[in-house]
Amino acid sequence: MKTKKILLLGVLVSITATSAQTYKNVRAKQDGLSISIQYDMGGKLFRGDRVALTYSSDNGKTYAEIKDAEGDLGPNVLPGKNNQINWLLIDKDFIIGKIINFRLVTIPEGMVYVDGGKYTRIGIDEKKKEKTEHSVELGSFLMDQTEVTQRQYRHVMGKFASDYTGCMECPVENVSWFDANDYASKIGKRLPTEAEWEYAARGGSYGTKGQSYSGSKNIDEVAWYLENTDAKQPVGKKKPNALGIYDMSGNVWEWCSDWYHDDYFQIASMKNPEGPDYGTEKVVRGGSWFSNEVFCNVSRRYKLKPDYRDTNFGFRCVKDL
Repeated sequence: MKTKKILLLGVLVSITATSAQTYKNVRAKQDGLSISIQYDMGGKLFRGDRVALTYSSDNGKTYAEIKDAEGDLGPNVLPGKNNQINWLLIDKDFIIGKIINFRLVTIPEGMVYVDGGKYTRIGIDEKKKEKTEHSVELGSFLMDQTEVTQRQYRHVMGKFASDYTGCMECPVENVSWFDANDYASKIGKRLPTEAEWEYAARGGSYGTKGQSYSGSKNIDEVAWYLENTDAKQPVGKKKPNALGIYDMSGNVWEWCSDWYHDDYFQIASMKNPEGPDYGTEKVVRGGSWFSNEVFCNVSRRYKLKPDYRDTNFGFRCVKDL
């Protein structure tokens, strides 16, 4: 214990405060195994929003949410001066001797923080029967925990997207890419890029290798698909993935912002790729209740005309920090 204390004194702490919420005068102080962070907060949180503390040990390239800190965090933080957070460094050898940057983030209700990072996109060239691998790097962003529901869509758009109104907590469907994009714009969000969608579906920086579906090797744990249902189901009833996101495999296909290109991951920028500048079809990912297990694989790509609508196509949104 004595040796660990001496090493921990070598941790240098610096602060970066960037968020849609107003955080000012953020400062940190280390005392042995404890880091105390104080900040001034301007503006009230919207109902359901929460304050989160994230940290970086790579000079601000990537951040991860700290989930075991205590104090002025969560949904009930009031604006004012000298709010305080305490973080114990017990069993955190991974930050010994590193400069730690902190960032305060406001996470809206129903969204999760997706820590930026790298992942390897694996593709199969069906014509050449070749396997390809491409490294993709992404910044941090926020993503909806669930697919947008009938209730949420009607609240914003003033109408149902289909004739089926018996399940308000089921994902909205019968929406075109244009409908989904319009909804996202109205609430200050956007559709995810294809790279963001796949990175989040894999669990982001917490993902486990070898999981064909979002959160499991066993599709029945995480997905509603052709073998276990004959219709869409209420969101969030299956097991979430490592980020706490539900139904990224199955239930309804999800529109992405990108135009589709067969060789997208070979021609795209390897950092925050946004897809081709033009095209005729938009990307959809994840499979649906009407899909077999092959289409629910997190690597599987699909494409549709942006004006297409059907009972097994919906979406979820993301938000920039």
